[in-house]
Amino acid sequence: MLSALFRSLGLASDDGAAHETETVAEIAGVLTGVPAERARLLAAFAYLLGRVAFADHEVSDEERAVMEARLAAEAEVSAEQAQRLVGLAVQATGSHGAAEDYQVAREFELLASREEKLELLRALFAVSAQHGITTVEDTEISRIASVLRLERSDVTALRHQFRDAINARQARR
Repeated sequence: MLSALFRSLGLASDDGAAHETETVAEIAGVLTGVPAERARLLAAFAYLLGRVAFADHEVSDEERAVMEARLAAEAEVSAEQAQRLVGLAVQATGSHGAAEDYQVAREFELLASREEKLELLRALFAVSAQHGITTVEDTEISRIASVLRLERSDVTALRHQFRDAINARQARR
């Protein structure tokens, strides 16, 4: 909290590199020809999509397809780059723990505009909605939104848009 205050007052030395995670750097490496900061933002975006998709310990083909489509359309990367980003992100989310999850979300928070944060949140709900948003996925989305410092009203508004998918998986059983 104090670091955010110091940054807003221009008193902090926020060189960006101090917040760069190895995971984001590895994923960003597939984006040749993309400026470094943009590549890091897209890599963190992909990782966080993977984190929610993997919250239930499985990532379906449908979830991967939505992740790839979102990255290709919104991030303006090729379909091949989107596929590679998603592959690396899903692999990374399955092998890292909560500390890395938090660090990647924090890095995204520092790099992204408010609109990009809301777009990520929308994409997180869209990926989760593929088989019905489970409680564990919804909780993970809320955790990410908290790290991104999004308002509760923003999360509630997007959750409302996906209300039919929330817990739909349990209802079908």
